[in-house]
Amino acid sequence: MLKALLKIAEPARPSFPRSRISNEPDEGNALFEALVCEFHWAALQIGAIASCMNASLAFDRTWMLRTCSNLVPVEAPVVKVALRAWQDIGISGELAASISKIYFDLSDAKKLAMPLIESAGAFSGPSIPVAKLEQISALWRKLAEDCKIAVGRLEPETRWRFNGVYTGNALVLGKFLQDALAGGFGCVNQFGEVAIPVLPQRRKTPRYVLLQPCKISDKAGVSIAFARDISKNGIGLDCERDLALKERVFVELRNGRKMRGIVAWSHNKKVSVQFDEPLSDDDPLIARS
Repeated sequence: MLKALLKIAEPARPSFPRSRISNEPDEGNALFEALVCEFHWAALQIGAIASCMNASLAFDRTWMLRTCSNLVPVEAPVVKVALRAWQDIGISGELAASISKIYFDLSDAKKLAMPLIESAGAFSGPSIPVAKLEQISALWRKLAEDCKIAVGRLEPETRWRFNGVYTGNALVLGKFLQDALAGGFGCVNQFGEVAIPVLPQRRKTPRYVLLQPCKISDKAGVSIAFARDISKNGIGLDCERDLALKERVFVELRNGRKMRGIVAWSHNKKVSVQFDEPLSDDDPLIARS
């Protein structure tokens, strides 16, 4: 997913050379954002399957389960990497454990559900005992409930790191998952067709290579730093020292331009600063020629 999001940039304006989008290893905020994107999508799929199972029970039409075959989520490799590095990306062990448990429970739920999903025909199929379907549906509703809780816990982290661009996702998912865990099926019609909600934010913000010396100021004073890359929402720096998480800072580029933000990630003297105000699309630091 991440590689697909990295595009070749157009030549930069002479005063701010940017020959390509950053291809540095995903770390810090980039890895955290990848975790958010992947988990939000998995939560959406889980809610859709739970809704479809609810509809199958309500309409007494087990063939509706066939629709679920295109909705089964998988655990992307980047999720495993991010959860192993939960301390480095600045999330709590409790939050990392809760998301890990969801994927663990998802594996068991898929093993139980897939035989039913695969055996369901277009409009007819082998008889599925109602008790069995209710049991499996309950597992998926519980997954939807756990996802709703985890999405809620992630939202404050994404809000301050990414200027609220993922808040819309949390609102959509919260409402959708609540309906599914309550036994609803608002996204499924009588023909078994599923129309899942659209998440407002699905892609990462491109990062452009900057590669220039700069200064960073916090309450401890001014430090020399090196700006590695920049995006609409923040800047990646190599610093003389680690900075405190959520510390308010000023970044001054070599042309004297200053940007105010907050430390969203800091590890081994690599720092990600989230801007207080996102750059405009036509800002020369990120705009294409």
